[in-house]
Amino acid sequence: MLAIPVLRSRVAPVLNWCSRIQIFPPEPSQEAVGQELILPHLEAAQRLQVLHEKGVNTLICGALSADLLRYAGDLGLTVVSGVAGEVQEVVQSYWQNTLDDPKFWLPGCRGLRRYRGGWLGKTKSRGRNNSYSSPPPEPGWGPGGFCQCPACGARVPHEQGIPCEQVRCPRCGQVMERV
Repeated sequence: MLAIPVLRSRVAPVLNWCSRIQIFPPEPSQEAVGQELILPHLEAAQRLQVLHEKGVNTLICGALSADLLRYAGDLGLTVVSGVAGEVQEVVQSYWQNTLDDPKFWLPGCRGLRRYRGGWLGKTKSRGRNNSYSSPPPEPGWGPGGFCQCPACGARVPHEQGIPCEQVRCPRCGQVMERV
């Protein structure tokens, strides 16, 4: 099953504060109308637990906190973040394996969509060669440090507020990792 937090008719920009979620079948169906859950009385982690209990295994969202991302991984949910757009178009695009189209990028997100499965620190692009990277930095890394390319080893100073996973290597174009 597939879940998408909703704000009006669009993918909600941040899962943490969204109480309206639509659930869809994992494969294309005649009608892309999902079951709607309205859960304003639950904390964000409790909402993830409800999704898990309903059989959801993929969550498409704009963004979520690092704590929620870890918890989603603990529940075995694959999280596809950095997504924006009309919910119906996003669902169709997911089913057609075209969610990497720039029109679905959340403003400020660049590059291929990241699919995070479980919390083994693995990320992969759907329908492309698997690429693996380190888990995101633990809270508290703060300013300083470097973003490093896992392919060629190039390093650039980390810019506070810009996750290394959103930075491309100046040499080879690969997604950088925090070191």
